[in-house]
Amino acid sequence: MRRLLALTWKEFMQLKRDRLTLRMIIMVPLMQTLVFGYAINYDVKHLKTVVLDESRSYDSRELVARLTASQYFDVVGRVDSLGELQLALDSARASVGLVIDRDYGANRHRGKPASALLVVNASDTTTATQAMSIASGVATQLSIQTLARRGNWREASLPIDLHVRPWYNPDLRTATFVIPGLLAIILTFTLIQFTAGAIVRERELGTLEQLQVTPVTRTQLIVGKLMPFIVIGYVQLTITVLLMLFLFEIPIAGSLLLLYAVAFLFIAAVLGLGMLLSTIAQTQRQAQQLSMLFLLPFVFLSGYVFPIDGMPPLFQAISRIIPARYFIEILRGIVLRGAGARELWEPIAWLAFYTVAIIGLAVLRFRKTAA
Repeated sequence: MRRLLALTWKEFMQLKRDRLTLRMIIMVPLMQTLVFGYAINYDVKHLKTVVLDESRSYDSRELVARLTASQYFDVVGRVDSLGELQLALDSARASVGLVIDRDYGANRHRGKPASALLVVNASDTTTATQAMSIASGVATQLSIQTLARRGNWREASLPIDLHVRPWYNPDLRTATFVIPGLLAIILTFTLIQFTAGAIVRERELGTLEQLQVTPVTRTQLIVGKLMPFIVIGYVQLTITVLLMLFLFEIPIAGSLLLLYAVAFLFIAAVLGLGMLLSTIAQTQRQAQQLSMLFLLPFVFLSGYVFPIDGMPPLFQAISRIIPARYFIEILRGIVLRGAGARELWEPIAWLAFYTVAIIGLAVLRFRKTAA
C-alpha cells in the first residue's frame, strides 16, 4: 500500500511540474462546456431575408410584418428583380427570399387566393426545414384571420397562398448538406494533428536542432516541413471529392478548379495553426491535448453541424477566427449553389487574411522558440 501511495504521489508531482497539462485539465472541460452549452442551438432565428414586393400594398407589407414578428426572419434588403434575389441567395447575403405577387393585395380584396413565394437556401437542411415550417404557419394564421373577417369558412382555398420552396437541395437530403462540410472537418482534424505532432516529435528526438545548424534557412526549413502535409491535404481532398461525386452522387454545381484553388488557402491555414500549437507544446502528449482543446470547438462553431445564425453574438464573433467556417461556406457555395469567386469573395478574402495572419504568427513564434 505504501508503495502504491508513493507511486501515486510521484505521478501527482510530475503532473504538477507539467504546467501545460495542468492547465489543459482545467481548460478542456471548462471551455468546452461553456462553448457547447451556450453556442449549440438548433432553434434558428433571425434568418437574413430579402424581399421582392411587386404588390407594394398594405396587404403585402402586412405579410412581411407578420413574418418578421415571428423573429425567425429579419429583412436585410429589398430587391427589384428575381435576378437580384438569386444573387443575394447565391452569395449567402440572405438565407431566405420572399417574392410577393403583383396582384397579392388586389386578389385578397377580391376574395381570390393572394399568392406569394418563399424560397429558402436549403444547403443547410436544419435551417431550411424550420424556416419553411414557420412561414407556412404564419401564412395559415393570416388566412384564418382573413376568413374570420370575411365570415365565410367555406371558401375552396385559403386566402393566403404561400408557396414554400427549398433551393439548392430541393430533396432536403442530409448527405447533400453534410458531405461538403465534412471535407473541411477531415482536413482540420488530420492536418492539425499531423503538423503539431510531427514538429514536436522532431524536437523530442533532437533532430530539429540538427536541422537548424545546417545551411538551410529557417524559412526553408518551415516550408520544407509543411510541403508534404500540403500534398497529403490535397490527396485527402481528392479522395473525399471522388467519394462525394461517385458514392454519394452529389454533383459539384460550381467550378472544381476554384474549389481546389481555395483549398490551398485552407490547407495552409490549418497547417499554420498546427505549427503554432507545436511551438507551444513541449511533448507529443501536450500537442495532442492542445489539438483536442481547439478541435472540438472548431467543429461545433464552424457551422458544420449547428447553424451560426442560431448562436449568441459572442460565439458568432468567435467563429470568425475559425478557418473551417469560411471553407465550409465556400464549399457549400461551390458544390450546392454553383457560386463563383464573385459571390464568394467575402469568405475567400477572410480565409486569405486568416491564412497570412496565422502563418505569420506561427513563423514568428517558431523563430522565437528556436532561437
